[in-house]
Amino acid sequence: MRRMPQMQENPSASPTNGQILKRLWRSLRPYYGRIAIALTLLIASTPGELFPAVVWRFVTDDIIIQKHGVPWMHAWFSFGGRIHDRFALLLVSIAWMFAVYLSGELLGTLETWMLNRVAQAFIFDFRNVVYQKLQSQSLSYLQRQRIGDLMSRTMGDVDELKSFIVNGIDSIVSDGILWLATIVIVFWSDWRVSAASLWPMIGVYFLLRYFNSKIRPIYTAARERLGDVSNRLQENLSGIVIIKSFNREKEEAARFEEATRKYYDAEVRGINARNLYFPFTRIIGFISNVCMIGVGGYYMIQGSFSVGELIMFRAYWWRLYGPISTLARVNDMVQRAVAAARRIFAVLDAPEELPDNADAVDLPNVVGAMRLDNVSFSYDRGERRTTVLHDLTIDIPVGKTVALCGPSGSGKSTILNLLLRFYDPTSGVVTLDGIDLRSIRRGSLRSHFALVQQETFLFNDRIIDNIRYGHADATMEQVIAAAKAANAHGFITQMRDGYETIVGERGVRLSGGQKQRISIARAFLANPQILLLDEPTSSVEPDSEAAIIAALDRLMAGRTTVLTSHRPSLINQADQVFVIEDGRITEQGTPRELHDSTGWFGKFIRFAEGTIDKDSDEAVVPPLQLED
Repeated sequence: MRRMPQMQENPSASPTNGQILKRLWRSLRPYYGRIAIALTLLIASTPGELFPAVVWRFVTDDIIIQKHGVPWMHAWFSFGGRIHDRFALLLVSIAWMFAVYLSGELLGTLETWMLNRVAQAFIFDFRNVVYQKLQSQSLSYLQRQRIGDLMSRTMGDVDELKSFIVNGIDSIVSDGILWLATIVIVFWSDWRVSAASLWPMIGVYFLLRYFNSKIRPIYTAARERLGDVSNRLQENLSGIVIIKSFNREKEEAARFEEATRKYYDAEVRGINARNLYFPFTRIIGFISNVCMIGVGGYYMIQGSFSVGELIMFRAYWWRLYGPISTLARVNDMVQRAVAAARRIFAVLDAPEELPDNADAVDLPNVVGAMRLDNVSFSYDRGERRTTVLHDLTIDIPVGKTVALCGPSGSGKSTILNLLLRFYDPTSGVVTLDGIDLRSIRRGSLRSHFALVQQETFLFNDRIIDNIRYGHADATMEQVIAAAKAANAHGFITQMRDGYETIVGERGVRLSGGQKQRISIARAFLANPQILLLDEPTSSVEPDSEAAIIAALDRLMAGRTTVLTSHRPSLINQADQVFVIEDGRITEQGTPRELHDSTGWFGKFIRFAEGTIDKDSDEAVVPPLQLED
């Protein structure tokens, strides 16, 4: 993929339409060569558009009326006076008109083909640039955005630019060249009639300025409302099970209709503005036509303007007015493109929230020792910051298993996110083998981790591809070995298509336990040095839990492991337990040491074992499985 230039604008300032268009033009720099070839073909095809009117004048004045008004024209069509017969001159004129027209059509077709190829290439590259920007952003940034709106910017807004490149550039350049060439020809023919025909078009300039001031906010609002529709659709399709289970189809249909109604209203406002603008341009064109006929007729009566000239002027009038009419449509297209580009550049200009240090390095090999040293962390909630971790210091030795326990919402999953550097601590430092994570390139850092989550995400692809996500080049033998280690090979081979089975959206065709075992197989295949387990058994059915825990035992062996769980069967395998309450460490030690404590952990374990009555004041009800 071509590397496209990304010019940074000041995100706090709202760029003007001119700045947006200038930046968009600079983004086309990799295609300047092909655009230049296309425009050269366009210029070369121009005579094919203008030549027929010249032939009409010659046929009228020199052949029919036999008033030889333009000597060079007669010399051209008669081949220097060698042809005198009127019928022969008519055939020659027609032949010339066909030859020039067909040549122009051929060149114009090549120009259109090339410009379409440029547009497709630009959209292909530009959409990938937007996607890569989103991929490089932090979780914090992505969680603040609406996924459907980001999809709308990446797909719909980028496609809007394609229409501008294919139709806008072509129309602006071709109509501009034709308009200028036509002005030269008609002024050469008769400046008086030309001036009379052109003066009404001065009104188009003032009309255009007024229209743009009205339509710009309308199109910007329309793009935003389309993002709302995309977001509503994405949310509803993702939450369709909840919608159906709570019988909320009518309410959600009403909310979707409300979003589409706002988009409809914005589009209708645009239609109303266009329908007021376009008729005025046609009225200006009509006035221009009346002036041409009136002044031309006046000079014809005086004998200083020929019938052929009037016919030629009438043909060229469309070339004078046509670009004005096209300008209205192109301007409308430009305003749409600017509104779309503004939303796209807002994504591209969003600052990277987790940049690597300037001296960040790759770390090809790690031992696996991690440490959180006096770490505090706050979530940015817009106008306020919520502190969820307070001065935590946790050592995670090489090859050992550390369990993070505590009530839901205490910050356990946040610690895992810090270890993966999905976030940076507000204060303190997180290290791997004594190196600040910010000094390690993110891609290199995460290549040494594998993450098994509470809610397993599988792609709508084959089982083999989902397992290979941990190691794209793995052989079939390695995939099967990983599946066996994860206790997944058995149920996979019982499926009709085996490892070729398509799992459906987010793995919907598999049970929770099956999805989790595929996730564990994926981690096995990645062969990480450091393993992070975030409530890996909380969402699986009871008959799958034993197989999953056995698979996790094999996965954790010899690896630095950090796990969060509310299952004593997993917690008891830890070498060290840290109890996190309200973002602070309240207990730490081995599971045996903390078993009989009077703190949260001891109460939790004894409750799970049934040694504390649920109605006792000492009882700790296992917390709900909520995201930290």
